[in-house]
Amino acid sequence: MSKIIQIILSLLTAITTVFLSGSLFGTGAQYARFDKDVAFQSADVRALTLTDAERARARRWYEDNILYAGANGRAPAYDFSVNGVSLRKTYAEWTFTPGEESAAGALRRGGKTATVTLTHESGLKAEVETTFYEQNATAEWTVYIENTGEADSGVISSFYALSAVLPTGKTQLYCSRGSHDDAGDFTMMRAKNTAFPLFLTCSDGRSTNEFLPYFNLSGTDGGAVLAIGWTGLWSAVFQQKTGGMSARVSQKNLTAALQPGERIRSPLVSLSFFDGKNPVKGFGCFRNWIKDCVYPENAPTVENNMDILFVSSTRTAADIFYDLDRYDKNRLQYIDNFWMDAGWYAGCETNWGDGVGNWTTSEERFPEGIKAIADYGAGYDTGLVLWYEPERLTNRSYLYGVGMAHERWIVNTDPKDEKNDVVMWNLAEDDARAYLADYIGTSLKNNGVSVYRQDFNFSPVKFWKYADKHYYGGRTGIAENRYVTGLYAYLDTLFATVPGLVMDNCASGGQRLDLEMTRRSVPMWRSDYNCDQNRPDLLDATQAHTYGLSFWLPVSGTFINFDSEYGARSSIMPILQVPMGATAENLTAYQTQRQQMLKNFYPLSYGGTDPAGITAMQYGDEEAGSALVYQHEKAGKGSFAVRFSGLDPEGTYTVTDLDAPDAPVTAAGKDLMAGSFTLDLQPDGRKAFVVEYMIVK
Repeated sequence: MSKIIQIILSLLTAITTVFLSGSLFGTGAQYARFDKDVAFQSADVRALTLTDAERARARRWYEDNILYAGANGRAPAYDFSVNGVSLRKTYAEWTFTPGEESAAGALRRGGKTATVTLTHESGLKAEVETTFYEQNATAEWTVYIENTGEADSGVISSFYALSAVLPTGKTQLYCSRGSHDDAGDFTMMRAKNTAFPLFLTCSDGRSTNEFLPYFNLSGTDGGAVLAIGWTGLWSAVFQQKTGGMSARVSQKNLTAALQPGERIRSPLVSLSFFDGKNPVKGFGCFRNWIKDCVYPENAPTVENNMDILFVSSTRTAADIFYDLDRYDKNRLQYIDNFWMDAGWYAGCETNWGDGVGNWTTSEERFPEGIKAIADYGAGYDTGLVLWYEPERLTNRSYLYGVGMAHERWIVNTDPKDEKNDVVMWNLAEDDARAYLADYIGTSLKNNGVSVYRQDFNFSPVKFWKYADKHYYGGRTGIAENRYVTGLYAYLDTLFATVPGLVMDNCASGGQRLDLEMTRRSVPMWRSDYNCDQNRPDLLDATQAHTYGLSFWLPVSGTFINFDSEYGARSSIMPILQVPMGATAENLTAYQTQRQQMLKNFYPLSYGGTDPAGITAMQYGDEEAGSALVYQHEKAGKGSFAVRFSGLDPEGTYTVTDLDAPDAPVTAAGKDLMAGSFTLDLQPDGRKAFVVEYMIVK
């Protein structure tokens, strides 16, 4: 009888967990568990600066739970099960060998890297590739499991890159919506209640289509920002426990025995530790780590924002050259790249999607090739952005023919559909990945590409499930694991093939902005909501997207609107896609503010697309910076107090509204953070304010 009761209780617990997580009702129920009107408190620079004590606390946690865990008699902060038995219960049976740490920066910029090795008499071997970033109080790691035996291993399941109670005390969880082609993309949210499990994931295999996989756990006893690198179906489960927040991170679906010589990996996870009393400090510490240690070294920096001139790609070369010849050559000195989007390749004369899989130039429209446009730009020190979508192809394309000649290079879930335009190139197969990398790499070099714009406009989930069943012996999650690992290897091969290549990460907008992709790319087109320039709330949405994404990622971009001052100021960001009509004055405006966006970010007020709302954000440091204040259509009543953050409370500052440059205000830092500086709102219509501050003593 007691066993039956235990089974019933287990079932009830499982059902309750699913119900509370929102999984039975989709993401709408998940979003219902969050507050979306989230405000943050101002704090001075001392309260928001990482201390040596915080760095030491981070180091102790890392050594105890990752670097020396297992060898020190303590269960590690990662876990996996073999035939249903957890590593936590059997770690005494494994031999743990901590690796020797590298010199700082030897493998990862700013970090000391080591490999922890776990071996078992069954032939299973696990390796934990881990890096600790001393200055940023951040640890990151990935767990690999390999079958070194001569027979299939036991079934691997419950493979958690992180499974631990983080010592944060009573904790508030902050996270953001992903990219949905929506005005609410990247909205910051705070969990209402984590007493019950909170289950978060992405819904269609694109890693940021539902939530950004970044989480600020701000607690009474400390804080940590958790980030996930997995460009597939990740899973994160949070629950408040005694002493802190329980966090479990994994590939969502993986239950599989490993064949001899087979190796799988976990998602990459990172933890950035901070004093958790103010979540703004956590956001700032995480942003600094991203900027200092994660972004590709040739990504746009504080000194080098990026302006991209849209020259189209569905027109003819003659049309493009005609426009460029008429373009004021003095303006080209401000243009970093020409941007050619979908439609330059063969087979898409009527529809850009018809030719995916044919990555050769349309000779009819570009008789001298795309390289002729790249050469034109090179004469003005201007590069070329070129669009590709290498993972998707039609069953009428060149790559489809190549793939069908090789076993398992193509995944086609409906081979009888003669008009099928969603067929997947199988990056899970090493030979297929190597062929694609060589094919695309050659195309990049032949076309003179400076910025590789990779798009991804479909859900891969059904293809992974099909491949699991038909290619990989019905083992759940193997296709995805091999595919995602292959994606990273493919991209890394391109970077090695084309020195200096920059990658624009576009997946129907910003649907692949996880940590692994951030290590390789920046989002120059962060949301497809900006595809329709006629949306009445577009500019307010653009402000909201900048505000929301700035909590996590310092660099992003979209199409700029120069039709009005409000449009131009709403579009201030490090990367700008500019129209052919941009003037030299347009291109040099707000350069100071764009550079300051690579420094600290302070959220001041969130208005979203509420007509009566005000969105305000601050960028800079304690020495100098700017506040961007956007008054929406129906918000024009009275005044708005700008509550600055991150200033020296004892310092004296000058504050200047760019619309009143001859009337600067002098005030103490502590008074500015209390809201002493106010802006008079415009009685009718919208208004964008740019306010600069600078310390004078």
